[in-house]
Amino acid sequence: MGLAISSRRLSLNRSELNIVSLSRRKSGAKNMVEHSSSFFQGWEDDEHVRLFDWFSYFPTPLFLKQFEYFNEVRLLKEYFQVNGAKEKSMFEVGCATGEVYRYLKRRQHDCQYRGFDISANAINAAKKKFPKGNFYCIEENTRQIFKEYGQADIVFSRDVVIHQTNVWGFLDSLIELTKGSLIMRMKTRDVGATCLDPELSCQAHYSKYWMPYVVINVDELCEYLAQKSDVKKVTILKSYGILGGQNGRFLPKELYFPEAGTAETSVCIEKGLRNGDKPEIVIRVQSDKMHWSLFDRAWLKLWLTYKMPPTADASKVS
Repeated sequence: MGLAISSRRLSLNRSELNIVSLSRRKSGAKNMVEHSSSFFQGWEDDEHVRLFDWFSYFPTPLFLKQFEYFNEVRLLKEYFQVNGAKEKSMFEVGCATGEVYRYLKRRQHDCQYRGFDISANAINAAKKKFPKGNFYCIEENTRQIFKEYGQADIVFSRDVVIHQTNVWGFLDSLIELTKGSLIMRMKTRDVGATCLDPELSCQAHYSKYWMPYVVINVDELCEYLAQKSDVKKVTILKSYGILGGQNGRFLPKELYFPEAGTAETSVCIEKGLRNGDKPEIVIRVQSDKMHWSLFDRAWLKLWLTYKMPPTADASKVS
């Protein structure tokens, strides 16, 4: 899930963010989230919908080009190439305004799709854009999905696990929803333990909220999944890049340097019978940072100038 904050927040350096965080804890300012029970309230902000919907303004050819550059979409394409899409069920957890549904329809992946999100505003936007789609607003706990809809052949979740106050519990719930393959996008690190404290690893949103931003150690992830007897294979695609110091992220200081090995990481977890005691683990390095041609860049800029409302600034989504 991409994130968006104001330009004022984007200009804050680490020391300034630290001062803001300390001030927040001391003053108890009403416009900042203070407790774990309210870490998710920013998803209901109107700004969230405006900024997460920027892909909807892309011309379709550029939308498809950008989307298929994401490693998690590459993994999804690989799944469909092997298993097909027809009669397959798919849950998207954290569907926002429904652009994955748009992608599936454009590529004629005719799976039985259901999209879920905790943001009622985002779900309303998705329903308005795609009245034939199946979109549902849920509570914070994905157990609601399991109880009402059971499992799906594919579960797809982009940048949702990183914003949880209970990362491993949330991952368990996604695995529970999955009959076949769970495909996720997350943030990872090669060096150093996962910091699960949302006061020390978080991100500023919309000049109002602090939300968890958890960067998961890859070895810890693999060890955790190895304990799941029904996980037979894990495929990890890493697109390396420094995470600290960008887009209002307030992270452990080592994540501001390349030695931590931070990455935008896509993961496919396949369930089934193992060949041995441990799951097969495949790790590949594959950049998913899009490099637009001059023609595409000019086309996109002109298109967005005329199509995108002035309140939605795509440059602030990451």
